[in-house]
Amino acid sequence: MVRGKEFHPIIERVFGDVRGYLEVEQIQVNCPRCQEKEDSSIPDGKFNLEINTAKRIFHCWKCDQPKFSGSLDRLIRIYGTKFDYDLYKDYGGGEFHYDTEDEDEIVFVDLPTEFISFKNMNEFDSLHTEAYKYLLLERQISKEIMYKYKLGFCVEGKYEGRIIVPSYDKNGTLNYFLARAFRRGMKPPYLNPKQDKDKIIFNEGLINWDSTIYIVEGVFEMFSLPVNTVPMLGKTISKAMFMKLNEKKPQVVVLLDPDAFTSAIEMFQKLEGIYVGQEDKLRIVELKGKYDLDEIRRNKGIHVMNENIRGARPLQLDDLFKIKKYEEKWQTNFRYQKR
Repeated sequence: MVRGKEFHPIIERVFGDVRGYLEVEQIQVNCPRCQEKEDSSIPDGKFNLEINTAKRIFHCWKCDQPKFSGSLDRLIRIYGTKFDYDLYKDYGGGEFHYDTEDEDEIVFVDLPTEFISFKNMNEFDSLHTEAYKYLLLERQISKEIMYKYKLGFCVEGKYEGRIIVPSYDKNGTLNYFLARAFRRGMKPPYLNPKQDKDKIIFNEGLINWDSTIYIVEGVFEMFSLPVNTVPMLGKTISKAMFMKLNEKKPQVVVLLDPDAFTSAIEMFQKLEGIYVGQEDKLRIVELKGKYDLDEIRRNKGIHVMNENIRGARPLQLDDLFKIKKYEEKWQTNFRYQKR
């Protein structure tokens, strides 16, 4: 009797050729992590990844820095589709495993059922054109950008009156979306799914890790600089992004809003800790005035925006004094409030 035999067809769906298929509990497939490291479009044909379907664990004999092993549950979640993972759970997968890592449950994300892509909008419907005009006229976002980022909108349901900005991982799977109000006075301005932003890299599927990466705060800065730009959806770098930069070590430009320059400095210093000996790959941009990158593009023009980006530079000693002044100001305010 082959224990875990019911998982074999799922594993074949995810990884293709399986050695020992339906015959033994210790089966072998080509390792996708090895394929990623070799930057190859096809498997290496070495079948280094072994899976024990009885114990529901896996281990690659080639990947050792870092090692690639853990639960079958984890493996299917990473490389399978939502259908594959749901089927795995239906067959009893996930009831127990011998995992070596402390992981949180992955939350699958779906677009709202009322989602309408701008590619499929009805230009004779005033509700559709309201969303379109908001992006095109008020935010000055071109149709090409709308199509590139697969933007859409909702005119009814929970996300009524909101632009939907989806995020897809490197496998083309939806992992997050932003819902931005396009009608004035709507609150909250953003209404997003219950997914941990720390676990994703927004639109990683569009990123070339061999080229310069621009780190910005929000999606509208990403639209303004639509080449290898990753929005943090805030002022701090996500764990997933930090780990990817640690692995790939690309050129990086930190470009946050003017009111977040101290956060940008702190992010830069954090990255220096993983770029030891390669600090010359890190650059920072200090935006002068009150406008963020998107506002500079809309109010002053693309050429002024590009001039600011060309001002990317290494961290300077004066930058550290700015953090010091910020801390002193905070401490002074804090002492005053305590009186």
